[in-house]
Amino acid sequence: MIKAFGQNNFTLNKIPLQTKKIKTILITGINGFLGSHIAETLSDKYQIIGLIRSKSNLHKINSFKEKLILYNVDEIALEIPFLENEIDLIIHTATSYSSDDTISILDSNLIFPLKLLRLALKNKVSVFINTDTFYTLDYGVMQDYVISKKQFLQWAKYYSEKIKIVNLIIGIIFGPNDHNGKFTPSIIKRLLRNENELDLSPGEQKRNFLFIREAAEIYEIIVEKTNEIPYGFNSFNIGTGVSTSIKDYIDLIHKLTNSTTKLNYGKLEYRQNEIMNPDFQINEINSLGWRSTISLEQALRITIEHLKGKEYEHESNN
Repeated sequence: MIKAFGQNNFTLNKIPLQTKKIKTILITGINGFLGSHIAETLSDKYQIIGLIRSKSNLHKINSFKEKLILYNVDEIALEIPFLENEIDLIIHTATSYSSDDTISILDSNLIFPLKLLRLALKNKVSVFINTDTFYTLDYGVMQDYVISKKQFLQWAKYYSEKIKIVNLIIGIIFGPNDHNGKFTPSIIKRLLRNENELDLSPGEQKRNFLFIREAAEIYEIIVEKTNEIPYGFNSFNIGTGVSTSIKDYIDLIHKLTNSTTKLNYGKLEYRQNEIMNPDFQINEINSLGWRSTISLEQALRITIEHLKGKEYEHESNN
């Protein structure tokens, strides 16, 4: 149904403030890669409300759209979903990565979630889950994006005396239905095409790669166990806890695709202030009972098979 109208590190030895039973969840970015997987995972247990725009592509949620209540936020006041529903929890995944227009990035990554947070306070929403980036302010690329995300965090901390904030710092997620321009699908597609050469950095920087299905599972566990998370501002990493170098990651994709592409490691320089080995311990989600159950190789095989099908469809239509 579409309607057009001061940081505390989380530890389980803290005494949390009891949160009311979660029944209705509002998700931003519900038509996106992460948001759609979270919504599908949660839609059998909770009433899911999604915020979209009138021109949003809904193909990622078409298979379960009938379970959702969707609002076109460019056609209604943002307060309408709160007036028409008793929302218990918000999951904020919507974001804007890059644009020539800094104002547009600020609107998406700072102003919009701040409006949402203030409405959450006004309407007595119990929990606000924010999706954060592991990139830091001195990282040499996507400065507008990183600054806007970190500025919102300051406001989230400010308001955390009045609402439970759960800030989730996510690594690199991958899996079926990701945007073709993202790192993993772009590498896979080029290797499937057996391009002659692929110029790369030395690839020694490490990342925490997380399969999209497991990312959605982590959000589900956090929703189910909000009562075990302390009141106030909580920030922790979500991932497998295993860091993999970019080189090892690409080498594995190269092997699984049986690609003949020559990998030119070291042909490109590292980005300015490249993050070489980010701290990605996941003690907090482990304390909530989550463990990864799929290997990196298994997850990549699933992703590669999905993209092979997309490549076949593309060739058949040409």
